[in-house]
Amino acid sequence: MNKERLCKWLGLPTTDWPPDPWTLLGLPPGDHDAATIEERVHERMAKLRTYQLSYPEEATEGMNRLAEAFVALTESAKKKPPPETKAPAATKLANKDDTSVLDAPSQDWRDDPPPVRDEGPAAPEAIADDDAETEEVPVSQPFAPPVKHQRRLLSADQIRELAEESDEAISNLGTLDAVIARVELTRRLLYAWERVGRYLRANSKKTSPKESDLYAKRLQIIAEVMKTFPGFMGHAGRPGYRVVAQATLGLPLATVRAMNPDQREELLCDWQDGYEVLRAHRKFLRQRFKSMRHQTTVGLVMTAVRAVLNDYPRLTVACFAIALAATLVSAVLWALN
Repeated sequence: MNKERLCKWLGLPTTDWPPDPWTLLGLPPGDHDAATIEERVHERMAKLRTYQLSYPEEATEGMNRLAEAFVALTESAKKKPPPETKAPAATKLANKDDTSVLDAPSQDWRDDPPPVRDEGPAAPEAIADDDAETEEVPVSQPFAPPVKHQRRLLSADQIRELAEESDEAISNLGTLDAVIARVELTRRLLYAWERVGRYLRANSKKTSPKESDLYAKRLQIIAEVMKTFPGFMGHAGRPGYRVVAQATLGLPLATVRAMNPDQREELLCDWQDGYEVLRAHRKFLRQRFKSMRHQTTVGLVMTAVRAVLNDYPRLTVACFAIALAATLVSAVLWALN
């Protein structure tokens, strides 16, 4: 692969490849605007597609890197913790109940010996010979995590919590028509998800025009359904997000099959997690449909009321406040009359 050619297309420096996600997208570090990230990824994807026939190897490498950057940045934006304010070191030392004057810590704490606790009378200080050689204190190196990411599939409890107990999974299911609509939406998504998995599990790196067209159609269905599907899967930090990112970016099948083994393994694990969650949610919807189908009219009305109370708590409180105010006004007017 000619990395100089690829860097020239994307306007990147040729000194280091692959670049970090911010440099790859031409964004300043720390920008967590998901809309800006997606817009920049689509812009660079469109630029690489113009070279896909002439230089397939370079275009495929660039598309894979852009997909990885899209997933990494959107997931980091989802998991980014709020900034914490830390007190300066001098302030912390000043607050301690110690009459002695303490020096500020050095730049590298590993070069300093550990502090001595005041646990009684000090022992007589040993006088070392001037000619004695000072031994260097070994400094522990920071822990380096393994390069390969250890990926584990979701457990049965995690799948049940996402597909049956999360707020996204159980919301907007107050009526029988709403349950039927969710069943149809889940069926469409699960059908396309299964067909996409067949292409992802294939060991062959060659693609035919027919396979590419069918794969693109399945991805289009996934991208369309995910616009209205609940957020318990397929969103940043949730199972199936890598597959949905592939569908959102519209990566061709040849680009996906050109991934290295580690990338393919992570994508397949993410597909498997999303598949199990979807199956569990379909089973949950079937059970809910059967229970609601045998309810009476009064039971269906009570179920719908409870669903509205759970799904729209602010609206419920506002309506209750308005009703209470109207009742008080009516009582005051009746008393005056």
